[in-house]
Amino acid sequence: MTDPRGDRPEGAFSPRAMAAVVVGVTLIAGILVGIGLDRTFFRRPRPPFGPFAVIRGGPNADSARMRMRADFARQLHLTPDQQARIDTIMQHRTAILDSIRKETMPQIRALIGATQAQIDSVLTPEQRDTFRSLRQQHRRIRRFRPDSGGRLP
Repeated sequence: MTDPRGDRPEGAFSPRAMAAVVVGVTLIAGILVGIGLDRTFFRRPRPPFGPFAVIRGGPNADSARMRMRADFARQLHLTPDQQARIDTIMQHRTAILDSIRKETMPQIRALIGATQAQIDSVLTPEQRDTFRSLRQQHRRIRRFRPDSGGRLP
């Protein structure tokens, strides 16, 4: 009876196993390339922290609001009169929302500060340093300005 491995050295893959490995690697590489191409060429870039992050006081907030307003009007086929009336409603509601924010932000900041202090009390000194560093990175990424209408720093 002949050896089923033929003249392959000890530990070598069979041709079938090698073909399966090549097909698997090619499949994975194709999937990764497809994902990369999809994200590069076919998806609209999104701002960090969701589609509405730029509206909350970032440097492009006004242009984002205008773009959203135009999209809203186009999708609903609003007349110019309807657009003007809705703009008035939104300006009024924005003013009310801003006043609510100004009233509640001190409480929210105090709650966040107390929460961070409690978390700090649980962490080791090294973890505390890392936690502070992560919070600073998050603040830089968010790019909130001190004059952003009472929004969190």
